[in-house]
Amino acid sequence: MFKKVIIPIDFSDDSQYVVRCLSKIPQIREVVLLNITKSLYLVRQPETVNPDVDYARLRLEELKKIIHMPRSKIRGLVEEISGGSIAEIINNVSIREDVSLVMMGRRGRSVIESLLIGSTASELLKYGTKNLLLIHPPGTENDRGVLTVPCPDPFSKILICTDFSRPEIEQLCVADMITNRSVVLFHVISTGDSNDEVQENIKLAKENLEKIKDKLIRHTKEIHTEVVIGDPAQEILAYSEHEDVSMIVIKSTGEKNFIRNLLGTTAESVARTTQKPVLILRQRDSESCQG
Repeated sequence: MFKKVIIPIDFSDDSQYVVRCLSKIPQIREVVLLNITKSLYLVRQPETVNPDVDYARLRLEELKKIIHMPRSKIRGLVEEISGGSIAEIINNVSIREDVSLVMMGRRGRSVIESLLIGSTASELLKYGTKNLLLIHPPGTENDRGVLTVPCPDPFSKILICTDFSRPEIEQLCVADMITNRSVVLFHVISTGDSNDEVQENIKLAKENLEKIKDKLIRHTKEIHTEVVIGDPAQEILAYSEHEDVSMIVIKSTGEKNFIRNLLGTTAESVARTTQKPVLILRQRDSESCQG
């Protein structure tokens, strides 16, 4: 599955909750805890020391102690910045570290404050190059009992959404994650000028989902297909709530390499609205799941 994971850390309860969810993802070999610290100087000087960096390193060492993954390497990393897009910094560090997955919470503070309601999440969703798992910790700003709530298994009942664009969803990091899990392959019909055209689209969609099912069935004993009509984001959200799925999986790689197809805006709309974990897949197995 995902061998190397990076988690942006701002030391809020929410980011610590995401750290506790690491144990729910099998086969992780290495975890990078990334703290982004603002520089005290406009231009970094070799002889200057930022006390915030040392403090962040100490806090990361303490955070590492709550991670009980004896077979995995856990490493803290402090990135000192003087400016720039936070999403770009997260993505650049992820590329430099050659990670398989970026994993982060919905809320935050400091330099990644209000992640899902600001420009950072939008940039990361649209232009990030790594697979992205968004975990939505429980609780509100006035009820901070986040760390007392156990993290549910996001892989227990997976809703995999596809628009059939290339690369096919089954070519991404799917096979390992669905092993012995409950899976629903989901497609939304959103076009059709006549009833006959809609019915033809439904027929084709069902045939395509069955082909994907045939490729994945050997990995899991329980896999279903579902085709619905309507607005993609609204239908994904409605189905995920009605069927109480554990995680929504959306492919973000379209024909033009980035998410300029229909599912691009759908991914952002779903991520902004749902309280369920959302996994945005971008890379093929050979690039991200096997390393």
